[in-house]
Amino acid sequence: MKIVITESQYKKLINESNFVFPIGNDNFNVGYDSEGLGSGKPKVLDREHSIHNSDYGGGDAAHRERGGHLGIDIFAPKGTPLISCVNGTIQSIRRNSDVGGNTVNIKGNDGKNYYYAHLNSVNNELEKGESITKGKFLGTVGNTGNAMGTHPHLHFSIYKGDYRKGSIDPWPYLSETLNGEDIVIIDKDDVIEKVDGKVVTDEVYINDILNNEDNSVLISIGSKGEGVKEIQEILINLGYDLPKYGADGIFGRETKEAVADFQRDENIIDDGIVGIETSKKLSNTIY
Repeated sequence: MKIVITESQYKKLINESNFVFPIGNDNFNVGYDSEGLGSGKPKVLDREHSIHNSDYGGGDAAHRERGGHLGIDIFAPKGTPLISCVNGTIQSIRRNSDVGGNTVNIKGNDGKNYYYAHLNSVNNELEKGESITKGKFLGTVGNTGNAMGTHPHLHFSIYKGDYRKGSIDPWPYLSETLNGEDIVIIDKDDVIEKVDGKVVTDEVYINDILNNEDNSVLISIGSKGEGVKEIQEILINLGYDLPKYGADGIFGRETKEAVADFQRDENIIDDGIVGIETSKKLSNTIY
């Protein structure tokens, strides 16, 4: 049975299983194991350049120093939605930690902990201690923390109590769900505004935001580079004046005001910040 669900409908999700697959899409690959492919014939990502050891067990030298690779990596494109695999309570939310990057830990009603790591973004509506329903949007796949530079993936762990001593191999849970073709698909258009946004100062283009398909990366005051220059040139070509600085590649107040003018004309929020909706509108003017 394949369940298609939007974020607004997640509370209606009723399934006999106590566990649903943590990826809210059918385009993923579990570790290096072809048996881990989802029911929708998902794309197999580049294994040759993937994380050295993505399966549950000892892991590489760095993993062994930390007690092993106590989880399974599920590879998926950056920005792929993640969902709560069980009913339970948000045990913790961490952002920008050295190892896990952005993480969410759920205490299931079954007493087990379900740990999600390396998220690109976290649902900004989540709060520690709140109840969560199976199928709810948690955030998006990424490669934050010590996974930076690797293929985007979810590090997924299950454990009882202490992370090291109570670790459980997640594969039987994942495998059983996949065998039953029980994949929940989240409509990304319903979750775009629910991710944490970060204005980046490094080089980023509107196409980067479009490829992320969310607001985890934003362009605004403080941003600079050719990506900002691209936005400025589009605005100038559309008739929005930048009389003092022009297309200088520096996102200052003049550029922010021009972006806000463009947003008002396009009937979207006029905050002067270039996120997914504004990037779509800007992109539509040049293609």
